[in-house]
Amino acid sequence: MIDMSPPPAIYLQMAQAETEPQPEAPAEVDIPPAKVDVGRYVPASATEVVIIVTVTPPTGAALVYAPGSEKSATLFRGKMGGEVRLDGPYLYVKLIDGATNFEIQYLRWREP
Repeated sequence: MIDMSPPPAIYLQMAQAETEPQPEAPAEVDIPPAKVDVGRYVPASATEVVIIVTVTPPTGAALVYAPGSEKSATLFRGKMGGEVRLDGPYLYVKLIDGATNFEIQYLRWREP
């Protein structure tokens, strides 16, 4: 006759994994537009300027506009050229879509 005893009891202790709080994704900070003095490159009588804007990183973008003309801003992505209306010796550049820096090359301007 075979004596069969029950198998030994195995106790498993399940521990709940302690997780550290995950850092939240940084909220996109609303950076105020940069004021650019174009008076050094363009005559005061100019009404329009043709520029090339290089945005860093290239996946970002920049809105370029004259003071008071935010609604008619020109959008530049990566490295692009375009025309921007002038109303005085300054332009504003608003970095968007993750852009961190910009450079402007002045090509030509239009006078009345």
